[in-house]
Order: sequence, then C-alpha cells, then structure tokens
Amino acid sequence: MSQKKIALVTGSSGFLGKSVANRLLGEGFTVVGTVRTPNDTLDFEGHPSFERYTIDVSNESEISRLMDYISQNYGQVDFAALLVGGFVMGTLAETSQKDLEKMYRLNFLTAYLCCQKLYAQMSDQGGHIVLVGARPALDPSAAAAMVSYSLSKSLLFQLEEIINAKSTETGVRCSVIVPSVLDTPPNRESMPDANFNDWVTPEQVAETISFLASTDSAPLRQTVLKLYGNA
Repeated sequence: MSQKKIALVTGSSGFLGKSVANRLLGEGFTVVGTVRTPNDTLDFEGHPSFERYTIDVSNESEISRLMDYISQNYGQVDFAALLVGGFVMGTLAETSQKDLEKMYRLNFLTAYLCCQKLYAQMSDQGGHIVLVGARPALDPSAAAAMVSYSLSKSLLFQLEEIINAKSTETGVRCSVIVPSVLDTPPNRESMPDANFNDWVTPEQVAETISFLASTDSAPLRQTVLKLYGNA
C-alpha cells in the first residue's frame, strides 16, 4: 500500500480538474483522476503519482468498483475533490424536465454517489471531501436565468451540511468551493464582452483546494469558501 496521501479528483480532464490534479501532484499526493472516456487528454499522464480511471461517475455500480479498486491498490482516499459538473441556461418558463434531469445528474448525483461511498470508507480514519457549488445557488436573483443549474447546485450545500453534522464522530469533513465565473476558454467565448480579469482562474481555485487538502485546514469546519474575485 502507498504511504503517500491519496487524493481522488473526479473530472480530472476538465479545465478545473487539470489544475487541481496538477496542484495536488505538486504537493506530494498520489492522485487518482477520473475521466469520462479513454480519449480524454491529460498533460500529466506520465506522472509517476498519477493514475487515470475511466468511469461514469453517475453510475452507482461503477463508483463502487472505483472505491474497491482504490482500497485494494492504495488503501484509502484521504482527500477528494469532486469536480464533475455541467451548465445550462434557462429561466423558470424555459426550463424543461430534460434540463432538470440533466443538471441533477451532472451536478448533484455524481457528487452524491461519490460522497456516499467515500463517507463509508473515510469514516474509519477521517478524510476531507470538497464539492464545487455555484454563486447562483446562493443568490436567487442570479438563479432566475439558470434555474436547473442553480437548483442542482443548491443541493450540494445541503449535502455538505449532512456530512458535517456527524464530522466530530466520523472525522469526515466536507467543504464547498463557490467560484463566480471561471476564466476558461469556453466562458470567454460565451461572454466575449466581459472583463476576464474579474473572473477566477482554475489555478486560483486549485490553490484554495490545495489548502483544504493540507494539514493547515484541519481546524476548519462547515467551510463554504466564496471565490468571487471582482465578478
């Protein structure tokens, strides 16, 4: 079994996932990073402390196999950054059942299934789980134009509270990172007139998540960190 701390990063091929995995690798973690397809490209593929794992994280049986694999090969997960998610616009009048189900599956179900399995494993020795919330989930006026996205993200805050309600007994902590707008090429393309300097970069979010993964974050409880920048 590895003596290094083990981190699980879901969505490791995304803009945020790549930054987080790179940062944790630099901090000395062994990182198991999930990808959706074998064709997903990762610039840290050859790193000796990184292992990619192809999985649909909205599939319960696949999540169970992932956790069994980590237990058998690494022992346990010490830290998890659950970064899989998606986005769609739509007002209350425009939002369809299909939109709701898609966002629920991408933004909440993926996190819930991972949390459920991680919670059972981490309860033996403690651990820290990080979720990615969304500013509109905390601001109803902003949520009005992205209803299904905001509703699905709002569930993550309640999930965090449920996990933390027993943290003194289990040693399992949960934190939520809340970015405003991530400075990524797709966001720049969709909002070309915005001031990109006001946004939060994936590297800034990764730095914050790296802090949460460190021993310096040990005193924190029920942590919701708002990374809004100037947006």
